[in-house]
Amino acid sequence: MKLATASQYRFLITAVIVTLTASCNQTPPEQAAAKTEAQAPPVATPEGSKAALSGLSLVDAKIARNSAGTLVVQGRVNNASKQAIGHAAAELRLFDKNGEAIGTVTPTVNNLQAGFAWNFETEIEQQNAVSAKLVGFTGK
Repeated sequence: MKLATASQYRFLITAVIVTLTASCNQTPPEQAAAKTEAQAPPVATPEGSKAALSGLSLVDAKIARNSAGTLVVQGRVNNASKQAIGHAAAELRLFDKNGEAIGTVTPTVNNLQAGFAWNFETEIEQQNAVSAKLVGFTGK
């Protein structure tokens, strides 16, 4: 039996890391479905919104503080289409406690595979933001 060389082990480890990194932040549909049970109901793309990407839907978006204490909008977008999306952006309008629009954030993703979900977390500069609403999706 021939043992692998150190160079071959490094190549194998690098290949595993690249593979894992490429699939980061994407969830297979069966896992995404299981996670959505305890979350808010799906949010549809509003009428008259920006050019929508077919198959994308916002499942959840909420304002929260992350583990570092930073105010962020966290959410999940599903790609229910049968094709990968090279680049997508979800524009979200931010609102204060009085319902006044105070700004927007635009989380983005590259290479969102068909049938996968994208979990995002984007920092918010407006410290008085309490809710977010989808304006629309753009991308290619």
